[in-house]
Amino acid sequence: MTVANIVNQKIERLPFEGEFYEAFSQPQNRGVWFVWGGSGSGKSTFIMQLAKEIAKHESVHYNPLEEETDDAEFIERTELVQMVDVEDKFKAQTYPMEEFDAFLSKQRSAKVGIIDSGVYFFKNFEEYLQFKRKHRNKILIITGHAQGSQPRSELEKSIMYDAKMKIFVSGYLASCKGRTIGPNGGQFIIWKEGYEKVNGTNSE
Repeated sequence: MTVANIVNQKIERLPFEGEFYEAFSQPQNRGVWFVWGGSGSGKSTFIMQLAKEIAKHESVHYNPLEEETDDAEFIERTELVQMVDVEDKFKAQTYPMEEFDAFLSKQRSAKVGIIDSGVYFFKNFEEYLQFKRKHRNKILIITGHAQGSQPRSELEKSIMYDAKMKIFVSGYLASCKGRTIGPNGGQFIIWKEGYEKVNGTNSE
């Protein structure tokens, strides 16, 4: 491609507003997001919040592999984030890798696939790369576990390094370390009261 060909390509972005724009600006509407965090960090709530924000503009399919859609926690999280507001563009069902691959390959399938989590879905990094290349025009949001501030497994580390958007969740704060960072430096507070309690900023 010539320089003119390259720079004249149309870039489609997620039209984030408000707190999402402040943290993440307006990322391109394709590519891999990797979100990792420890147990009790607020990661699952953030993923649901992110799904809702994106579902205002694009169809989203949530593929939970670490829990079932009829688990109390999943139901309560869906209610907490008020996913009913985007019910026309949000669906959830568990698929193994081969079935989700086929599902996303269908015409008019969801633009966004949330894979919760990567180690339950991919056998190895090469399988991840093949899946990513096949669905290069989708947004793939993949979750991972943390050991300290780093992804726990080698597979999760490799996905993190490859991903466009890298978001670490700790103490109810999602911190963007990816390629698109918003005006506030990439900080998104998931749950204000919990964040203030963890960080000792609660005035009570």
